[in-house]
Amino acid sequence: MIRLSLRQFRTQAAAAIGLLLIAAVLLISTRAHLAHIYAVYAKAQAACVASDNCQHANLSIGEVDRLLELFGTALVAVPGLLGAFWGAPLISREFENGTHRLVWTQSVSRTRWLTAKLVVVGVASVVTTGLLSLLVTWWSSPIDRTNTDRFGAGMFGERNIVPLGYAAFGFILGVAAGLLIRRTLPAMAATLGVFLGVRLAFTYLVRSHLLAPVHLTTSLAAVTQGFGSTNGGPESLFAGAPDLPDAWIYSTRIVDANGDDLTSQVALAACPDVGGPPSGSVSGSRHVIPAPEGAQHALQACVARLSSTYHGLVTYQPANRYWLFQWFETAIFLAAAALLGWLCFYWIRRRAA
Repeated sequence: MIRLSLRQFRTQAAAAIGLLLIAAVLLISTRAHLAHIYAVYAKAQAACVASDNCQHANLSIGEVDRLLELFGTALVAVPGLLGAFWGAPLISREFENGTHRLVWTQSVSRTRWLTAKLVVVGVASVVTTGLLSLLVTWWSSPIDRTNTDRFGAGMFGERNIVPLGYAAFGFILGVAAGLLIRRTLPAMAATLGVFLGVRLAFTYLVRSHLLAPVHLTTSLAAVTQGFGSTNGGPESLFAGAPDLPDAWIYSTRIVDANGDDLTSQVALAACPDVGGPPSGSVSGSRHVIPAPEGAQHALQACVARLSSTYHGLVTYQPANRYWLFQWFETAIFLAAAALLGWLCFYWIRRRAA
């Protein structure tokens, strides 16, 4: 059965190897140039306040970012596409053509038949995604060191080991859809829809709750940026996060001892001499107006008065939890893949005819 599964899979394997080789050549050939660009960019950023001339570095970064966006999008899509094009037809095509009955009459049990298919194509799916993830992680390391935002919604799912869990889940999801629906095209569509929904839900609803966040209390002066307008509304005292490279910052707030937020009304009542921003704030956007000339002392006095009651509160995940989140998310998707695999074996033994 292993030999038969390999023979049936040889066309898809050849296509995957060819695409991986193309990606490897492109990434390896541009990696040295990328490292040089970001070295120049780092120097330009350090001197750009004085020289006011970062145009060339920014242009180069934009070109590199387009290539990163291309491969990042591909890496996000690959697990779902492999599930749809490799996993979904794996069983549904056999049912549509009736070839599963021929195999089952050749002294090959249903469990052995399914195991061979899952092992051959499933391992290929995980290896393909893993190699692409390894290439993208290695190639983009200068960008990641500069951006210091490894927890970003896009970057987190495109780097290191998490794509392996996505690939295993996407493939088994496709197999399960094909086994239950028994029609190739509907199974492929269902796989893509469910996979996309699960990925989005996990990224934006689940991931932030995997570990309880850390709370950092800071002095008000350390997090205060000044007065501005929020969504075209009343003036408010903005708070900026302290320097926490690669941390995942959930929120930065100005609160009192009871955890209540500082409101615009309280801030203006305590600091009437600071004044608000000029008119013409853009509705629907967060627009921060720098303090006008001569208002710095008034702002400092305002902060001193508010500091007796209020302080900064930063809710975040520390940078050293990055790999913990990677392992947790990978384990969850692998567990989901194992559960779907059990469902496939149960269905093929008990329900499939």
